[in-house]
Amino acid sequence: PFHVPRYFRASMLASFELSNTALGDIFAVYGVTAMLAYFPGGVLADQLSARALLALSLLATAAGGFYLMSSPAPMGLAVLYGYWGITTILLFWAAMIRATRLWGASHAQGRAFGILDGGRGLAAAVFATLAVWCFTYFAGPSAADPVLDTHARRVALRAVIFYYTLATVVAAILVWRWLPRETHTDVPGPRLHRAELREVLGSPAVWLPVSYTHLRAHETKANL
Repeated sequence: PFHVPRYFRASMLASFELSNTALGDIFAVYGVTAMLAYFPGGVLADQLSARALLALSLLATAAGGFYLMSSPAPMGLAVLYGYWGITTILLFWAAMIRATRLWGASHAQGRAFGILDGGRGLAAAVFATLAVWCFTYFAGPSAADPVLDTHARRVALRAVIFYYTLATVVAAILVWRWLPRETHTDVPGPRLHRAELREVLGSPAVWLPVSYTHLRAHETKANL
């Protein structure tokens, strides 16, 4: 959902006959869906196995990749990115955090989340590098041409989409195979009560990133 439009934006716009505004609208659908999916995602991760949720999320996301290879119309893309907002957030995000917490146990939380964050960056760099190689290979000798024809773009972009889709399927298999099953000792503790929720929402630390972003926006306007 992210790498193809991020690293191959020009080819995606040409292949799907989109404008930058249309692509932005499609990502807005994803953003709204993902934002709404965060709330029930945490509840879902508390009730179901993180291993099962992660594997299901990856397979469902890969299914969307196969649909993307069919070059859907803008409306189809909007529906697809809304669907991806569910598969990558509702089923995945909270489950990934829970799996990391369980893996780190009580004595290695910092190390577990450090490996998660650093590993995500390293994996993104490796996959993006391989994707660029894949695009160049399938685009052929004309890959170096700044005005690459639309047909060559479509062929190369379809190969990149297939590469990411296949990688996601492989990730689902690895998660199902290697992520440990949760035992009865891994069951979450008591539910969060309303008083505790009010205490969390009333903490300045929770809203600090929002306040900082608001402040930076005012500074930018002042500089302009």
